[in-house]
Amino acid sequence: MRSLAAVLLALAGCNPDPGDPEEGVEYRDGITSDYETGERGSLKISEIFWSGSVQDDGTWDASDVFIEIRNEGTRPMDISRWRLVLEGETEKDFRLPQLERDVEVGEHVFFAAKTTGCFPSPDGVIEGLEFPFGGAFYLSLQDVDEHIIDSAGDRGRARPAYSGGYDLLVSRSMERVEMMFGANGDEPHAWHYYTPAPADVPNNDRVLEGCRTRTLASPGRPNSPDYSGAFASGSLE
Repeated sequence: MRSLAAVLLALAGCNPDPGDPEEGVEYRDGITSDYETGERGSLKISEIFWSGSVQDDGTWDASDVFIEIRNEGTRPMDISRWRLVLEGETEKDFRLPQLERDVEVGEHVFFAAKTTGCFPSPDGVIEGLEFPFGGAFYLSLQDVDEHIIDSAGDRGRARPAYSGGYDLLVSRSMERVEMMFGANGDEPHAWHYYTPAPADVPNNDRVLEGCRTRTLASPGRPNSPDYSGAFASGSLE
């Protein structure tokens, strides 16, 4: 018994309490630190206008694009300096600009490539924002500590954009089906192209008036209804 006790004491001496781990996931609250981190799925990439705007006179601008984000969480969030990582035919890394306010629960905010096109009043500008025209892409939204919050597009980067596009007459955005507990952004049935909203509920008021006939999108507003029936219809049971 004494020899066994001695062995146990020796083993204990060789394996001291390691204490708290030095590495781990840390979350910022935006109050005690400069920026705020999020939780996966709390914010969604809700609309991507990748195909360029078209003015009412038919002028197409392939560089006039935007991305929209919706807060589906339970509290306002500061998404300043969060990352957008684009993979596929175009490989780029973007930073969301510094915002002066939180994104409220249920609110849509959008970030355009510029303010001189059909989207003159975005919530922020992402210089250099671009998408491959009609090509495959995979876009991930990450917080300041590079936690993946949401994604959109083909994870395998083999298929083209799930919806939207320019047909030489109009350009439509790629909109996410707005359903609670909706599909992941890398699933094609979670997306549809923009369809006109009812006249009494306009959702294109943040598109320049001289572009609304041929630039079909809902930047900073709830997405248009999905009439495909592929995913938005039916119950949640």
